[in-house]
Amino acid sequence: MTHDSIPMARSAVLDGFEITARSFGLDPGGLLRTARIPDASLRDADLPIPTASVITLLEQASAAAGTPSFGLLMAQARAISVLGPVALLMREQPDLRGALSSLTRLGWAQAEGLESSLEDDGETTILSFSLSPGLPHPANQTIELTIAAIVRLLRHFLGPDWSPQMLTFSHRRPADIGPYARFLGIMPVFRLERNSIVMLTTDLNRPIEHADPAFGRQLERLVESTVRQRGAARSQQVSDAIRRMLPTGDCSAPRIADMFGIDRRTLHRWLAAEGQSFSQLLDQTRAALCLQYRSEGSHSLTEIAQLLGFSSLSAYSRWRRIRESSTC
Repeated sequence: MTHDSIPMARSAVLDGFEITARSFGLDPGGLLRTARIPDASLRDADLPIPTASVITLLEQASAAAGTPSFGLLMAQARAISVLGPVALLMREQPDLRGALSSLTRLGWAQAEGLESSLEDDGETTILSFSLSPGLPHPANQTIELTIAAIVRLLRHFLGPDWSPQMLTFSHRRPADIGPYARFLGIMPVFRLERNSIVMLTTDLNRPIEHADPAFGRQLERLVESTVRQRGAARSQQVSDAIRRMLPTGDCSAPRIADMFGIDRRTLHRWLAAEGQSFSQLLDQTRAALCLQYRSEGSHSLTEIAQLLGFSSLSAYSRWRRIRESSTC
């Protein structure tokens, strides 16, 4: 991630949001639009969305639902695979120590701006979570969702009977604490210095059954590659977003700006600083994908037109004629 880039998250972090929102009679689409997150985020797990927008969305959903445990409910509704390659990498480590080490080193590939650290004094180990400066506060729902999801993942690795020694949150204790013991299996302690999962150090040596360390090393290279891509220039981040949004038919400069939590003018300033424009990136991305799809030979012209975000085959044909020098 570049110094001045906006922290982004995989849209997979919204897994469980729609079903949880609907369980309270809320409109998921309306909440997403208020937080300036595209509806496609619920269908494409790898769409980049601003971490700040995710935090805002969950706080607004919690308020609209009238429950302080919205994040906990989301954690219960989501799939274990939501962490994507990071969860798979953790799963293939020989023991819990290796799994947590992978999480603290590469977990930000899932959500930039959400940081984790591991402290071990020989008897007790503390896995702590915090948000980067500049992200919205409060972020109670995001923190609770994260800790609940990790506790659930660790139980998946070590068995349903495993339990942490303590869970701590820095925010105020809510009036209704019933869901915490029910969903987490332990009552957290509130208003402490950090947000953390406290466990015995001996837990770190517990093996993860059926792990394949060799496969884990391959996954680690994949995740590290993802991390390097996250460090790309803003123009590359925009190109990646265009590539994701083209098949939806709604790939415009305002829509892409919304994905990054900025307005259209800011998007243009971003790109101009790198000698690019949105129209150039859109055209370049379409050209590259056009060449790819045509070389594959598995798509009809109508399908290619749709994949490139054109409203009709004739619009696609006109674009190809205009690009006389294109390899398409």
